[in-house]
Amino acid sequence: MRGKEQVVFDIESEKFRYLHREEDKLKNKVDIDVLNKRLNRVKKLNIYSNAKMITLALLIVVAFAMLSVSF
Repeated sequence: MRGKEQVVFDIESEKFRYLHREEDKLKNKVDIDVLNKRLNRVKKLNIYSNAKMITLALLIVVAFAMLSVSF
């Protein structure tokens, strides 16, 4: 009967580099005001682009309807 093989992990190897903790590592903090400004700007841009697409689609439908009625 064979015994279990032992697996050896070398903590110094490159693939375990993420496990090393650095004591003086600064946390990334987000300024809530800057984040809100960015989110609001993205919302406005999305509303404007959606309005443009809806207007363009309605114009195409109206043009197609006008062509259909005339022929």
